[in-house]
Amino acid sequence: MEKCLRREGIPCVIAGRDDFLADDAVRGAVSFFHFLLDVQNDPALRACLKLVWNCPADLIGSLAQFFAQAASENSSQEALDAAATEYADVAVLQPFFAQVEEFRQRVGKEKPRKLLDAWAKAQGLTASEPFQRLLNTAVFHKDMASFLQNLLLGQESDLMRSATGKLYEAGAVTLMTLHGSKGLEFPVVFLAGVRQGKIPLESPKHPANVEEERRLFYVGMTRAQEELILLTSNEPSCFLDAIPADCLHKTTTGGKKRASEMKQLSLFD
Repeated sequence: MEKCLRREGIPCVIAGRDDFLADDAVRGAVSFFHFLLDVQNDPALRACLKLVWNCPADLIGSLAQFFAQAASENSSQEALDAAATEYADVAVLQPFFAQVEEFRQRVGKEKPRKLLDAWAKAQGLTASEPFQRLLNTAVFHKDMASFLQNLLLGQESDLMRSATGKLYEAGAVTLMTLHGSKGLEFPVVFLAGVRQGKIPLESPKHPANVEEERRLFYVGMTRAQEELILLTSNEPSCFLDAIPADCLHKTTTGGKKRASEMKQLSLFD
């Protein structure tokens, strides 16, 4: 769906957690900036040293212990300076300290999109699709601290990603899951894939929980304030049988084997 909208030049925003957040390059960058904002964040330090610079475990442990002690007795900037001096002869750590020096003054001043763009260029990640998605998520935030907090604790509807990297003020299509749509409303809602096997969702390993799926389907339908359009196929969802026929206007598009479209007219009247 996202690719189709991009191809047609339709502005699009994707809401919800995405698998790009599990990418090692993304996790490494996120961990690095978490650490810069809080040098006592031991898990973030360990993660970025491993994921970005592939440092050996014993060296990671040594540096983490040093920071824990130094940061408890000094300011963050003093702790960073002390660590750079203490480990000046350790070659494998010099790229890490170089990036610390590059970003430590900028992290609290510049927008996350600008910081991550500079990071991508420094780390050779400009062609990475997962990292591009991180950049496209960062456009919705004004500072790195709020961006990282949102990635860590944000709900499905809090996490937004631009399909093109542009910040749309209004008029963009929002793609989201049924779960992620809870509590939201829109003038017009499209529910795609309203066909058997998808709604309710069925798979050989996980039999459909029909009542839970019915509840989610209802959640999706009731997000529409003015118009609801249900997109189905020649094997429509069994849930459509529960909608009174006089509440639906049915339209078939394309050839005989193409999907049909069911458009809500008066369910909420």
